[in-house]
Amino acid sequence: MKIYSTIFLLLFSMSFIAQQRVNFDENWKFIQEDVKGAEQVSWDDTTWRTLDLPHDWSIEGEYNEENPMGGQCGYLPAGFGWYRKTIEVPKEWKGKHIEISFDGVFMNSTVWANGREIGTRPYGWISFNYDITEEVNNSNKITFAVRVDNDKQPSARWYTGSGIYAHTWIEVKNDIYIPKDGIYIKTTGNKVTIETELNSELSKSKKVQLCTSILNNEGKVIANTLEKIKLKNTGSITQELTIDNPKLWFVEAPNLYTVLSEVKVGKTILHSKKTKFGVRDIEWRAGTGMWLNGKNVKLQGVCNHQDAGALGAAVPDKILRFRIKQLKDMGVNTIRTSHNPQTPIFYDLCDELGMMVMDEIFDGWLKKAANDYGAHSFNEWWKRDVTDWIKRDRNHPSIVIYSVGNETHGEIGKDLVETCHKLDNTRLVTSGHSSSEYMDVYGVNGHSEKMGFFDELEDDQFFIGTENTHTWQVRGFYRTKTWFRDGFPSKKQKPYPLPDLTEKEVFSHDWTSNLERLNPKQIFNSSYDNAMVRVSSRLNIEQLRDIPKYAGSFRWTGYDYIGEASYVHGGWPFKSFMGGAIDMANFEKDLFYLYQSQWTSKPMVHILPHWTHPKVELGIEIPVWVYSNCDEIELFFNGKSLGKIKPGAKWDKMQCQWMVPWKPGELKAIGYNNGKAVSEKIIRTANAPSKIKLSVDGDVLTSKGKDIVQVRVTSTDENGEMYPYGENRTYFKVLGAGKIKALDNGSPIDVEQHFEAENRIAFYGLTRAYVESFEGSEPITLLASCILGEKKQITSNKVSIDTQLLALRGNLPKAEIEVFYTVDGSIPTKNSKKYTESFSVELGTTVKALVVLNGKEVQQLEERFAKNEGFVWNEIQNEYVIAGEQAEDAKLIDAEISKRGSKYNGKGYVKFDKKIGASIEWYQENDGGAGEADLYIRYSSKIDGEGGTYIKVSVNGEIVKDKLFLRNTRSQGGRWNKVKVPIKLNRGANTIKLISVEDTGVFIDEILIN
Repeated sequence: MKIYSTIFLLLFSMSFIAQQRVNFDENWKFIQEDVKGAEQVSWDDTTWRTLDLPHDWSIEGEYNEENPMGGQCGYLPAGFGWYRKTIEVPKEWKGKHIEISFDGVFMNSTVWANGREIGTRPYGWISFNYDITEEVNNSNKITFAVRVDNDKQPSARWYTGSGIYAHTWIEVKNDIYIPKDGIYIKTTGNKVTIETELNSELSKSKKVQLCTSILNNEGKVIANTLEKIKLKNTGSITQELTIDNPKLWFVEAPNLYTVLSEVKVGKTILHSKKTKFGVRDIEWRAGTGMWLNGKNVKLQGVCNHQDAGALGAAVPDKILRFRIKQLKDMGVNTIRTSHNPQTPIFYDLCDELGMMVMDEIFDGWLKKAANDYGAHSFNEWWKRDVTDWIKRDRNHPSIVIYSVGNETHGEIGKDLVETCHKLDNTRLVTSGHSSSEYMDVYGVNGHSEKMGFFDELEDDQFFIGTENTHTWQVRGFYRTKTWFRDGFPSKKQKPYPLPDLTEKEVFSHDWTSNLERLNPKQIFNSSYDNAMVRVSSRLNIEQLRDIPKYAGSFRWTGYDYIGEASYVHGGWPFKSFMGGAIDMANFEKDLFYLYQSQWTSKPMVHILPHWTHPKVELGIEIPVWVYSNCDEIELFFNGKSLGKIKPGAKWDKMQCQWMVPWKPGELKAIGYNNGKAVSEKIIRTANAPSKIKLSVDGDVLTSKGKDIVQVRVTSTDENGEMYPYGENRTYFKVLGAGKIKALDNGSPIDVEQHFEAENRIAFYGLTRAYVESFEGSEPITLLASCILGEKKQITSNKVSIDTQLLALRGNLPKAEIEVFYTVDGSIPTKNSKKYTESFSVELGTTVKALVVLNGKEVQQLEERFAKNEGFVWNEIQNEYVIAGEQAEDAKLIDAEISKRGSKYNGKGYVKFDKKIGASIEWYQENDGGAGEADLYIRYSSKIDGEGGTYIKVSVNGEIVKDKLFLRNTRSQGGRWNKVKVPIKLNRGANTIKLISVEDTGVFIDEILIN
């Protein structure tokens, strides 16, 4: 360790001679607990873990229903963490101005240098820097310590991660310099205005020159100017340059230029800084929305949180680039950073790739989660955070509009907008349905999905659907009956009608049986675009396209994300939100291809559902949909044409539909343009799984150095056809200079640990492995092994064992692989039966296998085949239950959860203690705007000698009903009644509370809001 550190410090010191900004991510010490005194230089951190940043300790932990993060933040561990790093001070730093910069720390971070507290920031989504010049000049070593406090939970309404989740930097500057974010570039036409701040650490004034040049993408100077200033302490210079015939920044052609700023004294350059920018004009016009460089552009957007599934909030730059490109391939042209700024690299990538951004800073201006920024720090810190945010981001051409809040309210909205305008007068400001009277652009969340919303808008208005639309879908899961979250019709939600695809439900495959659901909300949603809150994705696409005043739409969401699992999906084992067009493991859902068919022009066709249906009766008609952007589609079944259909412009004709009687075979869709075949897709019925296929999504590993790659594992039959119900466990081993970073599969209910896991089950036929390389250029190979077969033996009792090698860097090594197995539960050895071909087993059998590579035992595999293993084929369910909010999941005071009784919903009910003032409190998210609603309370009560009892009802701290009468039920805990109370909900976060006013011990099962 000492030799390694010496080499690192030598290289570190040398790098500062030539650089002003050096990455500071490597070799931090970390401990996941709160230790008193760890900021002191003398603290012994030798037993702490050594790691590189970015880092998210929460995603490294285990999912647990009891973790304080709860369903809101995804059941992962939070708490405290400490980071430390000691460096030798290079002599070149002496006499310089030195800063340490953090791109993002979640949350409540405090930083020390040599025991001196140099700053604290409560907000977890802001970048910040601290001056460490004093330590540099007075010491030969510096020990940095960072305490991160994410202990009080929930600290947001979704998964946040914990720790230093973004890059860190050391900034080395002379005593006259440009401060961090001290350059502001504005463009109008071909004119470029550059405002440059200057700082001086000298005690006397100094004559300074600022030479500013504009470079094209080849590095050639195309314009420059020179200004002089007599500088003392601080100063500012505004310069204007002209670019002849500039290449404009468009989504389709994201042309970038660079401003080179050089601060000189005489001929000596004291500070040189490069800032990328784009030349583009944005105008908002009444009735038509946004115009980019004179072209009316619809914002075809998605909302995204920070996390990336198994990688948590510390998303590697390479994976972030992949995800932005993936969304662009889907046809997305704008991302809303919901509901906080993302890391600086995100905006750099959007500039480069041509992705517009709605840059959002806050969720709420008041408390929305019990321990979020709005609850504890907003009033004190918002102005500082908004200032740092705007100054950091305002040079990015990708950012086309700011958003200052989400489903919140307050007079502070006016001050927020004014602050944004003061710091950047080139962009308008909106919010997700927050104090709209103060916003430049009317932004509306789910309320904009309601039937009749557009009738309320004037023709010369324009608005943005900041969260529109909300549809839910699980990759690979299908139902032909339409599902509405709040039922149909719903007085509160005013949904558009959406007919069922068939009179009776066709599909029955499910993740569990109805009896095993802990909450009626714990269902998977269909990938036919027929599971929604108010409006389908197809109708939303049509509305955005055809209504001029509809300036932009941001679906909730682009990707599935961890958290918000209880309110919508019923909680544990559900850990994530399923609204994405892409799942958490970066696997595309069918919805991805719907958008691609409507928002892109490169010829494509996509068929859904898959064509493997072992429990569907022969001859039952299945709706086969084809999404395509071609002129005409022809569908073939087993080589016979089923006819041609032209995709329509209306929402219900965007998909081409054929009703195809089920039998095994091949479906082929051909897309034609001008009568010529230009795109083709084939899917076939798969037999039982017997193989796995490995491939890389995105860029491969670099030829040397640290990097990451994402590997796709596909379950297939013996012919290589994907088996769409695959759920067998794949075991991984990295050969060479690398390791498994994390494993995932996109499942919303798989709560196994991701970090450095060695194996993971497949989810509907797919598994994801993130492999990380170390320094050097040594070859790296991934070994993946799997025992395959139908876990419930639906069609076959055959078991296969497959091993595959994938070269990730360099060539495949010479490898002789042998597999030995047992079926009696014993641990296999080299003396066990050698695997040569598929074999049959009975239900109830556990198959174990030993993988031997070049004579060395490298993997132990296990898979069980039984009636109680794996997903299920249920009874066909033609009607869905509209589920309420369970009392046992709420906050309780003087009340307890009980399971004694019958006919209650969920996993129990709540029994009030026999005292006045006992209470049950629910958090209720309202994504549809403020308004009237009906609150239904399901209860049970049998009070001897009385006709019933009373409770008090409050909403958001205000008493709605001082004494609500609950008449007796026939028996307490065996019979249940419902009572209705009219209430008013705010947009966004709401708190509903039931309080006992008598000592009768009433039982409460659930509430339902309509």
